Amino acid sequence: MAYLERATTAPFLLCDFYKISHRFQYPEGTEFLYSTFTPRSNKIAPYLTRAVSFGFQAFIQKYLIDYFNDNFFSREKEVMLAEYRQFIHETLGLEDQGKHLSALHDLGYLPLKIKAIPEGKSVNIRVPMLTIENTDARFAWLTNYLETLINMSLWQPIVSASVARAYRLFLTEMAEKTCDNDAHLPFQAHDFSMRGMSSLESAQTSGSAHLTAFLGTDTIPAIQFVQHYYGSEQLIGTSIPASEHSVMSAHGVDELPTFRYLMQKFPRSMLSIVADTTDFWHNITVNLPILKEEILARPPEAKIVIRPDSGDSYKIICGDPEAKTEHERKGLMQCLWEIFPGEINQKGYKVLDPHIGAIYGDGVNYQKMCRILEGLEQKGFASSNLVFGVGSLTYQNHLRDTLGFAVKATAIVIDGEEKAIFKAPKTDNGLKKSQKGRVKVLSLDKFVDGLNRQDDFSDDMLETIFENGQLTKKVSFDQIRQNVAEEISHYLN
Repeated sequence: MAYLERATTAPFLLCDFYKISHRFQYPEGTEFLYSTFTPRSNKIAPYLTRAVSFGFQAFIQKYLIDYFNDNFFSREKEVMLAEYRQFIHETLGLEDQGKHLSALHDLGYLPLKIKAIPEGKSVNIRVPMLTIENTDARFAWLTNYLETLINMSLWQPIVSASVARAYRLFLTEMAEKTCDNDAHLPFQAHDFSMRGMSSLESAQTSGSAHLTAFLGTDTIPAIQFVQHYYGSEQLIGTSIPASEHSVMSAHGVDELPTFRYLMQKFPRSMLSIVADTTDFWHNITVNLPILKEEILARPPEAKIVIRPDSGDSYKIICGDPEAKTEHERKGLMQCLWEIFPGEINQKGYKVLDPHIGAIYGDGVNYQKMCRILEGLEQKGFASSNLVFGVGSLTYQNHLRDTLGFAVKATAIVIDGEEKAIFKAPKTDNGLKKSQKGRVKVLSLDKFVDGLNRQDDFSDDMLETIFENGQLTKKVSFDQIRQNVAEEISHYLN
């Protein structure tokens, strides 16, 4: 095969190979195909009890509109068809003239109708989140031709938004239990995941999903992704100056001068300092007491945030009763309290002096976060004392099967007659059983199937967001955040 002149994959090849021939395999007279996109199981991640709708608008605009317009509809048809014929011949050994693509190019848009759950709202497992069907009888093949692209593009933003929801829900519960207010919540889970992502696009989609529930992030491209595809009138995401090991080690083994140097560089800004490059406990028990008055002299908004970055996270933060030294038995939070005592809040929990704080971001996942905060609660500390840096184990340690996503055809029209179709393997445990016929979502927890196009869909929670090449309903990121917040509030009340 020769080198390609264009690095961009043609839209009609954004699929698995077997999709190429499916248009020949449907029954003669097939006019319309209707499919659903559903989270089928949370067996891999049982703490994800719901799937948050997110990423649909960005996917539609980026691929179904911009990508197809730029790389298919706006290109010269004969050049595009020649590329297709050559590729199919060289890879499959088939002679396919691409008449279906020629007709689609002449039409000038994707003849599809997509309905989806409003973004920011969450559905119960097994409730369909999206439906797709063709609107032109000549292009029934197009519905499931896009299955690969839909699954590939949507599972991660939905899973990451669902993870962010679960984190925010637990952090809110802990705040209600141990804190006087929840002002810290938007910043308590800070996205560190970009370096662990598989691609820039993954960082953008997953990182923007994190931002549906939080403001703290170090994934800069996610902020610009949100600006471009959703827009916002509010702060989308933010961070603070922070050191890393290269900075600390560049100054030498004695880290006391390094702390002072960094504090002088950022006298009026919150500052995170990684404290375990050499001797973490020396920094905590020796250097911080020496720096106490200098830290307390900083303005309140210039908090110093101590960041441990290795070891057993629970023992580092909450203490290890079996450790040899007293400070290790106490743990970081108790040591900070003894150096920078703050106040006992109205709920009876200790809150550090506002000039000092802590963040932990090494290998954090949902279970570790819960255990650490529960441990701090037992020691009498408010959950607001600690921020979590959530990285690869939070957002990259997932796959399509985390929520069991699948696109399945459930209705077909052949020679004007509609019938329900479904998948129900006898060798399966029920996971892969699909819906049957058209579906209607009556609530975020309940749907009905077995319907046809003559039924009443006026009470369907699935909203039409794309039709015949146009994004028909737009949502702002502010509205998505509001939907997430309202659901969490409703759940807790």
